[in-house]
Amino acid sequence: MIKAAYFVAVLSICLGIGYAQPFAPGQGLLPSGNLRTSDFDGPYNISLLSTQYNEIKAGIAAKQNYSDMDIVHFLTNVECLEGQFDTWGTFGYGFLNNLTLGGPTPLGARAANLTEMTRPFMEEVALNEQGHALFTRQAGSTIPCPLVDFDGGFNAFMGAAFGLSNGTTVEDQFGAPFDPFLNDQNFVLSVLSLEELGATGNKGLAGLTGNPVLANGIAGLATSATAQATVQRMLLWQMRNYTVEPFEETVQQVFARVSALRDSLDGPQFDDQGIVNTDARTIAVADSYVNMIPTDVRGLTFSRTPQMNINILTLGNPDGVGAFFPNGLIGAISKPTGFDQMSSGTDDFPSEPIVASQEAMEELGTIMDPLTADGPSQVVGQLDLTQSLTGPADNGTAATRGLEYTPSGSPNNVNTSTVQVGTPGGQY
Repeated sequence: MIKAAYFVAVLSICLGIGYAQPFAPGQGLLPSGNLRTSDFDGPYNISLLSTQYNEIKAGIAAKQNYSDMDIVHFLTNVECLEGQFDTWGTFGYGFLNNLTLGGPTPLGARAANLTEMTRPFMEEVALNEQGHALFTRQAGSTIPCPLVDFDGGFNAFMGAAFGLSNGTTVEDQFGAPFDPFLNDQNFVLSVLSLEELGATGNKGLAGLTGNPVLANGIAGLATSATAQATVQRMLLWQMRNYTVEPFEETVQQVFARVSALRDSLDGPQFDDQGIVNTDARTIAVADSYVNMIPTDVRGLTFSRTPQMNINILTLGNPDGVGAFFPNGLIGAISKPTGFDQMSSGTDDFPSEPIVASQEAMEELGTIMDPLTADGPSQVVGQLDLTQSLTGPADNGTAATRGLEYTPSGSPNNVNTSTVQVGTPGGQY
């Protein structure tokens, strides 16, 4: 009887602790910085799966001394930017105070001129983004939304995408500022420019938290944002030959510039693609070159660290101030410091593991010079991302687009890489 009472008491204490704090940070998990698996029957070395390996190493470097709450606060900053832009543009009003917690009204906030071609889809996106902000509040975020600037942010962003420098603005160069709320194409293009930072950034955060419940929620943010981005890409694909004012270029051309700019600001990795993709190192659809889901050759989406996204959103300002965040971000994760760094991991156990190795594809080359305003032929990414910027003027042939043509119905092996399984010594 005494033993039974003792057992019940101990069990009650354990359950009490469990209910009070079901998942303490780091509970039951390997410490950050260790790439070894805890499954001793599993693969032990994934270093040759370079995309994911480098993403994880960059994430470990990004983790530094940040807590889970620091990550939640970072999410509040970016979800306030995305969510308020989508909500104002779609509905003509912003977040309620339970989401802003007293944060200021965004600069340039107004409704977009949308047609029924895009409005229903963008309404769902906006509601999802409000939900993302709500997630950060329910996860414990108490900081207010930061000041965000829609007009100033997008004009600075587009100016950088067109290579404007020395204080030259979009209005100086093109006779009018870029209006992200002007019409369907301008608004959806602007939404997607931010959306994919959320999709890749949330995926990058999922493995950096010590709390499994929080990690599960962040994974939900990533999949939701990726799905939303796919809808937006489909809309832009349908509008790909529409003109984007004031640039007098097509949607396809302008978004290729946006994609190239984002890729140029987040470090040396190759992780951005336009709505048209002809790069044989990735999933490239011959003939149409449609690109609704940017991935590597294995169909895996990309990741970014918080520092990478801050560097993009503030256009490389080392203080993390400017463009969309005129006063900077709020919280411990507020600067892009280390956005291009990676941390080594313990990935050499056991000494002779079976590894998955990916066939070399002449590597990724070097990062090209900054963007210029000389025209589409000079856009960074035309060669390394091989996104077509010529639109309707292109003759549509595989040779022009950079892919080797394979007749319909034939195995399309020439535009893919091969994943093989072997040993570190290279014997297959």
